[in-house]
Amino acid sequence: MKKVFIYYDNRLGRNDGSPLYYWNVLKNLPGIEVTHLIPNGDISKFGKADLNIWVDWGEDALTNILNYTPFECPRPSAYVTSDTHLGYEYRLNKAKEFDYVFCNQKRAVEEFARDGISTEKLHFHMHAVEPKAYPNKPVAIKKYDIGFIGFVTFKKRAEMLDRMFKEFPNFFFGQRLFENAAEIFRKSKIVFNTAAVDDINMRIFETLATGSFLLTEWVETLPEQFENKKHLVWYKSMDEAVELAKYYFEHEKEREEIARAGMEEVLAKHTYRHRVIKVLKTAMPDWYEGYKDQLI
Repeated sequence: MKKVFIYYDNRLGRNDGSPLYYWNVLKNLPGIEVTHLIPNGDISKFGKADLNIWVDWGEDALTNILNYTPFECPRPSAYVTSDTHLGYEYRLNKAKEFDYVFCNQKRAVEEFARDGISTEKLHFHMHAVEPKAYPNKPVAIKKYDIGFIGFVTFKKRAEMLDRMFKEFPNFFFGQRLFENAAEIFRKSKIVFNTAAVDDINMRIFETLATGSFLLTEWVETLPEQFENKKHLVWYKSMDEAVELAKYYFEHEKEREEIARAGMEEVLAKHTYRHRVIKVLKTAMPDWYEGYKDQLI
């Protein structure tokens, strides 16, 4: 039995996103005993772990809200970093503390290597989805023409959403989590997505896992993972997004075929189970060899 510690802070009452998904997968894997710890203070009473995993949860934004004592993650250690496109310097310095670094943005792998992180410990490691949190059932009647779940966190997104609101008034906008978000996706003829910088964001995987049609902004690494007009549809300008939306409103069969293919692709390759197994295979190859027949 391998002992794994996972580190993230949930003292503010929020317990969602990548850290929760990693913990949930770990506790259901064979041969793993996982403990969640808040990275603050003395943790020696918990003993030592075979692997310590730190999952980025935006903690740099919490330093003025929560009290922290200096804390360095014990080794052997793995760092999963998701927000390098939003807070680069903090994550670069954090990455230097770890044995293995898994970056959700491919650009971060290149930039970390440029800025002194050994290429031997760097891995491109995208976001993913937990299918139990974003289910594809029950089948729903398409109530909305366009659906968007998320926050207006930057100007470009506000402008894009404003344009789509004007073009398609039967539009859902709001904040939801897990099954509630999945229900909105399934009720939307088209789920709309915008990118922060060049990120293949979580919304892409979550939408596709629900069997919903996704119209998403093109980013450079997207074609490496998905095929346009087979798994999803991407746009490179707002004018193009509007024209594509109009087209797929009128071609329901084609739209639903793409949605189904996208769902199958995500569930086969892009769940958090896939991501966690990759981390453990990299950092604990002996565990992987002992249990790989049970991980299919």
